[in-house]
This record gives sequence, structure tokens and C-alpha cells, in this order.
Amino acid sequence: MSAQRVLIAALSGFVAGVAVGLMVAPASGSETRHRIADSATDFTDSVKDKIRKFRGKVKEELDDLDVGVTGESDYNN
Repeated sequence: MSAQRVLIAALSGFVAGVAVGLMVAPASGSETRHRIADSATDFTDSVKDKIRKFRGKVKEELDDLDVGVTGESDYNN
């Protein structure tokens, strides 16, 4: 099983668990919908932040690799 499939399965399980947890909690329908929307927004922001950090690390590694191989940086965005 590829890492991408494992990540997708884990994220899907997390989202489903949060949704079910919010739906079975004693609250009104509109309150539950707001909680689900807030959780989805928080989750999306968290994933975006992690992707930004990962991209930054990858760029740094590529820059370091380029400097290490050529002795100077030729890497262009």
C-alpha cells in the first residue's frame, strides 16, 4: 500500500470520526452544523500549514543539495 493511500485513509478516518462524534453529541442541529464547519475549517487550516512547512523543507533540501553538488546555487523557483 502506498504512502499516499495510507495518508488518504488516515485523513478520511479522522474526518469521519470527527463528524460522527459531533453528530452524536447532544446539541441542536444548527449548533452541530456550526461545530462541523468549525472543525472542517480548523482541519483544513492545519493541513494547509503542514503542507506549507513541508514545501519549505523540501525547498531548503533542494537548495542544500544544489549547493552541495555544484558548489553554488543554480536553483530557480
